[in-house]
Amino acid sequence: MTPRTGRGKRGRPPKFGRPGRVVALTLPEEVVLGLRKVNADLAWAIVTLFEKTAKTAKAGNGSRPPSNEAELVAVGGPRSLIVVPRRLFANLNLPGVSIIPLHDDRAFLALEPGHGMSDLVLAVDDRLAQTSLDRPKAAALRRLRKQLRQWRSNPRLRCEAHTIIVVERSRSRRSG
Repeated sequence: MTPRTGRGKRGRPPKFGRPGRVVALTLPEEVVLGLRKVNADLAWAIVTLFEKTAKTAKAGNGSRPPSNEAELVAVGGPRSLIVVPRRLFANLNLPGVSIIPLHDDRAFLALEPGHGMSDLVLAVDDRLAQTSLDRPKAAALRRLRKQLRQWRSNPRLRCEAHTIIVVERSRSRRSG
């Protein structure tokens, strides 16, 4: 029998490979259901989402907040939407492209029926060719163009156009 050194501890190793703390949380049911889709163990689901967010923030190298970038946001299963900073894309008038507002300053890109990823790339290129863009919007479009090309050339991604239905509430009240 080999004698134990003073370095090793007995018992179960830390759950996440590092020291942790027990925390009691009360969460809305839909949040719990959403977290369970990430991982059946809620603690692992929270840590996974935190680490993914931290990695995204780190990828920006502190030069700009990650909300200035276009990103793929998972919406269920293997599907994702292209999400962009709304304040930079709201009034760009990209032909065949609608900017659909989400929460905060984010929006997703929706294409008109019959349009696909190549039409989106062409719309971005055409808009960049116009000189009437201010610097932040031009920079955002250049970053989007670069990201679109990376997604299109990634063999693990398949770009498909789908029709969405957007229902808008009327802002005016009907009388009578």
